[in-house]
Amino acid sequence: MDRVSEDQIVITVVVPTYNEEWAIFPLWQKLSRVAAIESQFEWHFLFVNDGSTDRTGERLSELAAEHDAVSWVQLRRNYGLTQALQAGFDHASGDYIVTISANLQNDPADIPKMIARLEEGADVCAGWRRDLDGGRLTRQGPRWLINWIISKVSGVKLHDYDCSLRAYRLTAVQDLQLSGNLDRYIPVYVAWRGGRVVEAPVTQLPRSHGLARRESAARRSLKTLLDLVFLKFLQRYSSKPFYVFGGLGVASIMAALLAFALALFYKFTGQATFIETPLPLLTALFFLSGVLLLSLGIIAEFLIRVYRLQAGREFYQVERGNGSGD
Repeated sequence: MDRVSEDQIVITVVVPTYNEEWAIFPLWQKLSRVAAIESQFEWHFLFVNDGSTDRTGERLSELAAEHDAVSWVQLRRNYGLTQALQAGFDHASGDYIVTISANLQNDPADIPKMIARLEEGADVCAGWRRDLDGGRLTRQGPRWLINWIISKVSGVKLHDYDCSLRAYRLTAVQDLQLSGNLDRYIPVYVAWRGGRVVEAPVTQLPRSHGLARRESAARRSLKTLLDLVFLKFLQRYSSKPFYVFGGLGVASIMAALLAFALALFYKFTGQATFIETPLPLLTALFFLSGVLLLSLGIIAEFLIRVYRLQAGREFYQVERGNGSGD
């Protein structure tokens, strides 16, 4: 759709869906009600069907045929929430993007307050479900601990990293390349790229249909922490991988020199010959490993530079300026 006015802000609401045919029209009624009230904005609604096996696709096709503001994308199979959001970001347009769950547990009435935070200058406004699980300590305790760890490690303080209801500036997420199950860390990505992240209290509605798919707390926590370690590694070393491989390589070579010095010490003090200790073998092993790691670091540096050159990406991002350039 074209803008009604050049000055009118365009908001695209991205809705990932998977086997939720029952929720499409009830959710649309709520979303359209918000759009009618907040008519100063131009609203688009983009549904991403993440390989549903029920009639979700049919419901979306019917909805899009009835309303020009609605569009939808069909993924070939179920890729998961992260890739569904990535598809939504890739196909969205306008000024702001709002992501919301299709299971009716997020309240669209909270969207205007999140847009207001973007209007104040934020790049991301994350939802904070204060009364999730009725405040039960058995479920709130582990969730609080995980959110606290993520906030400490990432440096981005949020109370709720799992809330699907979020608002973004399009410019903050349009170049993201999400992988794995990193959707909860999108605010962290944006903050590490210089964006401003805030949060707003939102309502968590009871699930009205079906059962929530839950995995064990231990397994979920482990996956969350592993994702965090991977993300932190990318943040620190993706632009300078030689620091990782080079550091490990130097440490390995130092260990080789230490093993060789010990072997010489035992040899000349008459305590043991070279063939009586594993030290010569460890010397060769550590030395070769160090050379290999240094070589991998150099290769990784070249690959990073070739990739950025081919993709047209720089190691920096420009926020604003008054100069000219290609």
